[in-house]
Amino acid sequence: MTHKPTNRGSDQTIIPVVREELEVDKRMVETGKGARVRKTVSEREQIVDEPLLREEVTVERVEFNEVIEGAEIPITRHEGETTIVPILEEILIIEKCTVLKGEVRITRHRREVREPQKVVLRTDEVSVEHFDESVDAPAGNNGKRD
Repeated sequence: MTHKPTNRGSDQTIIPVVREELEVDKRMVETGKGARVRKTVSEREQIVDEPLLREEVTVERVEFNEVIEGAEIPITRHEGETTIVPILEEILIIEKCTVLKGEVRITRHRREVREPQKVVLRTDEVSVEHFDESVDAPAGNNGKRD
């Protein structure tokens, strides 16, 4: 940096402004004819014997069809390794019963009564007359009906 006094009676400072520039070039350089890479993989078997936990379940449905009281409603319970889940169903029960409301008492009384009645009765009367054909002429039968 330069500092020069001027004749004009004032000091003046000159600051130069610099700019840098970059120039990049590429060129090929032979370093060899190629590269060879070999990779070898070997395998071996190994037996791994570790205990594994497996759970299996058996589901069994048991039918009861029993009526239970309201205070005795069963809940899910455990008996050993078995979990027992009750299957419940509410059904409507209509009960029919006979109620004796009272009695009707019928008593039979017998007594003899006389009530005269007019009745029309019919009677058939038949009279038969026997005759001798050689003696009398046929006269026929006489019948009387009342």
